[in-house]
Amino acid sequence: MIYLDTNVLLYATLSKVDNKSQQEIAISILKELVTNNSLILSNLSLLEYSFVMQKANEDIIKIENAIKLFNKFVKNEQENFNNLINFLNNRNAFKNSFDLYHIIFANSYKCQKLITFDKGFKKFKDICSLEIEIIK
Repeated sequence: MIYLDTNVLLYATLSKVDNKSQQEIAISILKELVTNNSLILSNLSLLEYSFVMQKANEDIIKIENAIKLFNKFVKNEQENFNNLINFLNNRNAFKNSFDLYHIIFANSYKCQKLITFDKGFKKFKDICSLEIEIIK
């Protein structure tokens, strides 16, 4: 299973992006994972996705349809909230709590990989067994 950072979902579906090649990569990754049923998402991903899509003034029907599709890949996360609280006892973790949550969530479901465009995820490579692929 593969966990996608929210920015991959956004690049795949936003009407206007800064980098068309990143959008093409995101679309390709998303299509492959949906087709192979190997995608895992969290509720946080959907919340972040909705927020950014609305902020970008995307069509509400488009957002709702995407959420319906993505929701099929969302897994239960109660245990992950408990794990996150333990990690957040480290003061430095608070600066990265959403990114850290994505790591903890994907790691708890034993995903092979987390895919993101966010270079900030480099700092998490040493704290988990999860492969973190940062797309350039």
